[in-house]
Amino acid sequence: MKKKMLAAMLGAALGLSMYAVPADAHGIYYANRLDQKALVLGEGPLDNIYDPDCVQRIDAYDVKFNPTTVKRIDTDKNMILVPGDDLGVTATFFDYGYFAKTTDGKVIPTRDYSDIENLMAVIYAYKYNVHYWSMDVKPAGLYNVPIQIVPAVNPLMLRRGDTLLLRIYKDGAPYANAPVIADVLGNLSSVMQADENGYVSVRVSNDGLNVIGVEVALPTADVNVTKKVFSSLSFILPAE
Repeated sequence: MKKKMLAAMLGAALGLSMYAVPADAHGIYYANRLDQKALVLGEGPLDNIYDPDCVQRIDAYDVKFNPTTVKRIDTDKNMILVPGDDLGVTATFFDYGYFAKTTDGKVIPTRDYSDIENLMAVIYAYKYNVHYWSMDVKPAGLYNVPIQIVPAVNPLMLRRGDTLLLRIYKDGAPYANAPVIADVLGNLSSVMQADENGYVSVRVSNDGLNVIGVEVALPTADVNVTKKVFSSLSFILPAE
């Protein structure tokens, strides 16, 4: 298991060395790309190439939250998901690796930061996504996702402009005062705050793809490293 995780981290670092994309504020979510369901790594209107080895696993559930399977296709730029007819929800785990930030403004993808000059901080970026595929799913928590956005109703039953009640969880418990980005695609800089019980209401922003996010920085055992977690809830509203 440790070797597999190390390989994923190395793959992420090697792949990203070609692109040097900063880790901050990037979430993952599923979107329609060229008639396929692609896992997107992005922020606002932009998305990036990534090494599909960053996708550590995809937990798939049918409409009754029973485990099921999905097919994934790894390309040289991203990962494509092929959903089955019974697919209700997926939980995706994405290890984006380590990024060293220097005082002169550089962002360097790396596992070993010991020899980097002008080192200011190291970020370990990890992404989670829960995506609703079917309107027949009754929402529930997937508590193997450490930080999760749980909708009170299936968001696929709503339309743009409707209000969606959410509850944010951290390690299976309500996440008080969690910072919530209601519209990752269109208004990334606007952050709301959940109440003391983890509840927050947001407006459904878009026809088609909607992405809601929670981004938090967590300490690690290494005082030089901060774990940056971006957890998202995504859904694609059907056409009228």
